[in-house]
Amino acid sequence: MVKNLDQFINEILSNFNEKQQKVLTGRFGLKSGVRATLQEIGDELGVTRERVRQIEEQAIKKLRDIVRSRGSELVAVAEKHLDSSGGVREDELFLDEIFKKYEFSQQAKNAREKLRFVFLVAGAPLYHKEDDSYRAFWYADKKSEKLFFDFVSDMTDALRTGDRTKVTKKKEYLSVCPDLFSCHFLSIPKTFGTNVFGDFGLREWAEIEPKTIRDKAYLVLKKTEKPLHFEDIAKSIHKLGIDKKPAHVQTVHNELIKDGRFVLVGRGIYGLREHGYEPGTVKEVIAQLLKAKGPLPAEDVVRLVNERRFLKENTILLNLQNRKHFRRLNNGRYHLKEAA
Repeated sequence: MVKNLDQFINEILSNFNEKQQKVLTGRFGLKSGVRATLQEIGDELGVTRERVRQIEEQAIKKLRDIVRSRGSELVAVAEKHLDSSGGVREDELFLDEIFKKYEFSQQAKNAREKLRFVFLVAGAPLYHKEDDSYRAFWYADKKSEKLFFDFVSDMTDALRTGDRTKVTKKKEYLSVCPDLFSCHFLSIPKTFGTNVFGDFGLREWAEIEPKTIRDKAYLVLKKTEKPLHFEDIAKSIHKLGIDKKPAHVQTVHNELIKDGRFVLVGRGIYGLREHGYEPGTVKEVIAQLLKAKGPLPAEDVVRLVNERRFLKENTILLNLQNRKHFRRLNNGRYHLKEAA
């Protein structure tokens, strides 16, 4: 029974000579907390990378039965916890949970690395090392691993075919999580992520991981849900934590002009097209409204235009007096000249 993790590690490593111990402690980060590469250890010991790999492989093979025997209770606790947690758990989360659950007699330095070493040597639970698509995780068996991959595929499809606003704002993605444990699975795939506001989605989305100034400006307007002056947008990029560095005001303005997602709705003020703002001159906006709604009194034209633009009343009324495009009817309402 393992009660003191440090003592257990020291005892099983005592079966090896100094070179073998350096390979194991270095490769698993048992002392430093950081895993050393084959090259780093080889340079230290004056041997090739291949020789380091051979020493590591032989040592683990020699240790496997010892760890499985003397650490059987610890391994059993880990496997049982994994079974009760949906069969899959992110690496560091799982190791932290086991350290707390097992109730060791005292704290251990680099406990994660030491527990990971024990389980990897024992060959149980099963381990999926980090790769381009997934962070490292532990799983109970092949069935659990397959169910996890199927879940990731279903979630990805749901995100790509769903409404992004409903995903980020209403958290519709939670409907794909059948239980609390499945929601923990979301931290493992590298395609998923959260932004500074805690919104979940695909990292490829501008709302989740904005990479360009345009995308950062887009996230500002998306979250504030109202048009802003380009200077305020630039300030908000840093103020809201979207970027650690302050954004250059003129750069932001230049990017807003180039991107069709943004609509100029006032003097230097921009809104998002997806929020209902449409591009065009004041005359064109008035024409769109009259074409859609028919003849309107002047006060209604002013009100409706200001739902799409930030303009002075006189500016709107002045455009409405353009006799080439608009006509005042006998009842005082205004309509398009060609439709009147």
